[in-house]
Amino acid sequence: MALILVVDDEEPVRLLLRDTLELDAYDVVEAPDGPAALASFEEHRPDGIILDVMMPGMSGIEVLKEIRGREGGAELPVILLTASGDDQTTWDGWSAGASCYLTKPFDPDNLLSWVERILA
Repeated sequence: MALILVVDDEEPVRLLLRDTLELDAYDVVEAPDGPAALASFEEHRPDGIILDVMMPGMSGIEVLKEIRGREGGAELPVILLTASGDDQTTWDGWSAGASCYLTKPFDPDNLLSWVERILA
């Protein structure tokens, strides 16, 4: 099954995402922040990423821009998942190359549907 990198600074959210994905037979690696996400991207070469936008230090949009510039990152499916649904943040996410943009709180079935779509 596909390997998904889950990036969120809030451990309970990472655990919920991990459980949701693993129950649907996905393999999961986690990162708590931007630098760890970039290291995990290089180490594991995931099939897709679920990326929180609002994180301390390095935002998810900054992480996405960095990944898009790296080998193997230009076409990688990336779902931005955030509590911030304002127009500017949404536009910044799409402009950085997001494959999908979902807001928190999220519906696990909807999330899984989008994961399946972007990996297809």
